[in-house]
Amino acid sequence: MDLEKDPQLLADNQFLKIEEPKAANPLLFSPLKLVSLKSKSDFDLIFKEKDLVISSDFFKAYVLFQSIKEINYGFIYPKKYIKLAVDRNYAKRAAKEMLKTIKSKKGFKIIFLVGLKIDAFEKASIKKNFAELKRKIEFST
Repeated sequence: MDLEKDPQLLADNQFLKIEEPKAANPLLFSPLKLVSLKSKSDFDLIFKEKDLVISSDFFKAYVLFQSIKEINYGFIYPKKYIKLAVDRNYAKRAAKEMLKTIKSKKGFKIIFLVGLKIDAFEKASIKKNFAELKRKIEFST
């Protein structure tokens, strides 16, 4: 039987060529668990004992490095600086997504804030700002 003449054999043969992706070695990198900050005392602790302050255009991040195996995060996005709730929620989702992809061996606590009023909310610039914050956090760990 010739593979080029029989379409069923050709389709079956294509499945044989597909290789399953190799799993990443869990010893090299395991993503840290994300936990949101709940109490005022957690926020106060980070503001008081911060190890690092990073800024990128509109956003600022206060970081407190710890030996825990999780990332504790919080947001301060006032209505005064980001008018629409849709935009505030987008900024929160973008920050969480950035935290999920961060490559760090040790955990930390982080607070994101808006430093300047964002008049024209552009999603591309927001993502770019968070990518820059991620790069700075990874560089400092």
